[in-house]
Amino acid sequence: MVNAQTRLDFLRTDELLFFMSFVPYLIIEMFGTTMFPMPYFLHSVAKAVLIFAVISIFFKKTWSVYFFLVSAIFSLTGILVWNATSDTGVLALTILMMGAYKIDVRKIITVYLIIAGFITALAFAFSLLDLIPNLQYIRPDTGAVRNSFGIIYPTDFAAHIFYLYLFSAYLFLWKRPWLLSVIGVLTALFLIRFSDARLDALTILITAVIFVVIRYLQKGRFHKILSLSALTTVFLAYLSYYLTAHFNARQGLYARINGLTSGRLSLGKSALDLYGIKPFGQVIEFIGNGGSTETVSNYNFVDSSYLKVMLLYGSVFIILFVALTTVRSIQSVTSNDYYTLAVLIAVAINSMVAHHLIEPYYNVFSILLLADFVQDRDRRIKSVYLTDVT
Repeated sequence: MVNAQTRLDFLRTDELLFFMSFVPYLIIEMFGTTMFPMPYFLHSVAKAVLIFAVISIFFKKTWSVYFFLVSAIFSLTGILVWNATSDTGVLALTILMMGAYKIDVRKIITVYLIIAGFITALAFAFSLLDLIPNLQYIRPDTGAVRNSFGIIYPTDFAAHIFYLYLFSAYLFLWKRPWLLSVIGVLTALFLIRFSDARLDALTILITAVIFVVIRYLQKGRFHKILSLSALTTVFLAYLSYYLTAHFNARQGLYARINGLTSGRLSLGKSALDLYGIKPFGQVIEFIGNGGSTETVSNYNFVDSSYLKVMLLYGSVFIILFVALTTVRSIQSVTSNDYYTLAVLIAVAINSMVAHHLIEPYYNVFSILLLADFVQDRDRRIKSVYLTDVT
């Protein structure tokens, strides 16, 4: 008689310990983005369970010099940011990143899609049933109604949808470009119609185009373009900072860009002038519209991830994170792992207009920069080969 195996039998010890951290962390932080009532102390629980991710590091079979170097630099930076701001966000990100080392990215993203997808759908359904608030905002210039569908703000709902679409495309939809495109267009139209989240909708359409282009044009001359696109994160991070730092409302181009991005340049410029940039961050109370429909008179929220992370956690951390992301992009090009590159490009574009770059409960790729992409890449290559032979 063959003994039945449980799902846990397919996990190594380090993987099991990592998921003992990641799963409760993801559940708690995901619910924190919804209108479900949740005791604040649970956020402390989410940080406490990260101890299992720390322990998992010692169960890795081998460690590379690169892993030790990145871990040491990011851990030290996280400690210095914590000392300057009392914020443990960088340390938490680093711990999860170290815990994900050598774990197949497909396993982590699958867990993310199940949990994040379920909680987003639950919030959506409960808001339609009036069991939790569906916050509705009116855009003054157009009168459009912006629904948040149980999430704390319409753009946060749209961000969840963007990342769920992005990682679904990465794992599943890349094999069926027509389905990827149709879902992308319908999702973008839904976000425009019901949440008026135009920028998130645009990044979904751009993501669909990137995946379709890579599916059919990843050979020959196009490879050179893809090689250059490995620098996308560096370029867009610098462009975001440059446009914001040099913003002048009296110059036509800047005024036009500011209008198209719903005032993001002017808000970012005000924050830069008021707070400046510190090496390891500073305490800033950003005030936005999330969680309530009451009018905010002193709104000062910075939406660009690059600007917000730099202001809160300092220039050192954002430079290191962008550098690590770029290294991962270059590794993707050299190993012909173009779909990983596609995700990094899509995240880089979205991060210009949204603030979720280093929040794993939105952008799970933020903790996967040291994970194992080889197994997933080989699986894709085999799948394409079998398709071509068939």
